[in-house]
Amino acid sequence: MGITDRKHKIMQKREVQIRRNALAVDGGRDYIDERLWRAPNETDTSWNGDPQRGIVGRKERTGLVNDAGRVANKINQYIFKEEAKRDGADAGFLADCTGEGESVHDFMQRVNTAFTYGRWCWLQADRAPLAEGESETEASKAPIKWVLWDALDVPDWCIDAAGNIKWLITRSAVYMNEDPHQSAKDAMLYTLYELGADGHVYVTEKTDKGNMANLRTHALVPGLERLPFALIGRPSSKPWWFDDVEGIQAQILNLDSMHYETLLDTVFPQLVLPSSIGNSLETRLAEKKVEGKSVVTIIRELTLGRKIPIMEGAEDKGISRFITPSGDLKLLTEEAGRKRSLLFDMVGLALFNKETRQIQTAESKQFDQLDTNSTLANRALVLQRAEAALIKLSQLFDKGFRSWEPAYPSKFDVVDVSALSQALTQTANMPNKTPKVKRIEAKCAVRVLKEVAAGSVTQEEIDDALAEIDATDFEEPTMLPNPFEGLEDRNKGGEDDE
Repeated sequence: MGITDRKHKIMQKREVQIRRNALAVDGGRDYIDERLWRAPNETDTSWNGDPQRGIVGRKERTGLVNDAGRVANKINQYIFKEEAKRDGADAGFLADCTGEGESVHDFMQRVNTAFTYGRWCWLQADRAPLAEGESETEASKAPIKWVLWDALDVPDWCIDAAGNIKWLITRSAVYMNEDPHQSAKDAMLYTLYELGADGHVYVTEKTDKGNMANLRTHALVPGLERLPFALIGRPSSKPWWFDDVEGIQAQILNLDSMHYETLLDTVFPQLVLPSSIGNSLETRLAEKKVEGKSVVTIIRELTLGRKIPIMEGAEDKGISRFITPSGDLKLLTEEAGRKRSLLFDMVGLALFNKETRQIQTAESKQFDQLDTNSTLANRALVLQRAEAALIKLSQLFDKGFRSWEPAYPSKFDVVDVSALSQALTQTANMPNKTPKVKRIEAKCAVRVLKEVAAGSVTQEEIDDALAEIDATDFEEPTMLPNPFEGLEDRNKGGEDDE
């Protein structure tokens, strides 16, 4: 078995679902093609359409509301709302850590997304390989670059009892079209990194389409005493919470697709004709085939096709007419809405905004703020450790690599804008509010404004507003006279007069 055929037992069980999760985050046509389900007894014309006649099938007509992608992006938005502190780091490297113009900030967002849908991912520090005729001294001047391998990119690996990576295999798509006079070549490149008995790292490359130029075979990576990889998360064959998110999204996708089809079937009328017309057509086509299809197949497609007449026998009504099916379309939309609510409830990060931050949907009322903040803080700690691991890996190649201690935010203030706004409205006319209550109310209002105007106000402006509130002397409440005060004394006085 070669390195192009190896697959870890965990990947054998998890690969299909992780691929679905990755497609769900990206959305678009690839996810629709993967997860749209064909209805039982659905005809080829209904499913695939008929390009020769300009008919678009249901598969092509279906669109996707990408809730799973919104979930992954929302986690990124909260964690990376403020950049992590990276004191002492080289500014040039922070601006480009991949050799492709990607900053450390953006790179770690990709790491976070890969962790969200895959449960684990692999990080690598690397530099350009030793070119032919190049000395190790010359190669050591090549810049360090960071590489992300998601769970799908590493089909097999070996970790010893001490937690050290003995070897692993990466795979990546390669496309070679440098020579315009030759056909382009594309293949899947498999690279084996292994720690040899002599304590050095060796690299072997193969493709799934034979030999290609510049492949490395047992090439020595000088100066390394361990594999320049770090594992983030824990590989496991057990289900991951994002599997449930993807599964619910697949159901919503299919409900929305069928709702659209049912809507068309319900709105557009269907012509009914006497069966004698159909019998005449069958007689003419009895011994022929059209476009490679049998007469029976053609007739079945005609009877199911929209805008194609239905043939009715004489024992039936026998009257040419239009019929319009009826149905309760609300059931499909309500079920899709229920499942979308369940999707965000499962995530534990159900602060769901559609077009504007001022409008909060029902999902935003279902999340538990404490759980959300704790989840985000835990994820930030994972990313902080991942970045620290990459810094150490970089120093394997370059002892002079400028290190830093990344510090990610540890506190997250996730606000349910709808609920907090409603509470402020209810307390606006509360009588006899003390200065302390008024100060708290004003700070809560600033908290709402901070979320509503995110992106248009700075943290400095928010801090200034809070400082103004602290410096403001709120008036004591005006106490209205008690109409019952002294009533008892007046009653006693009346009794004595008698």
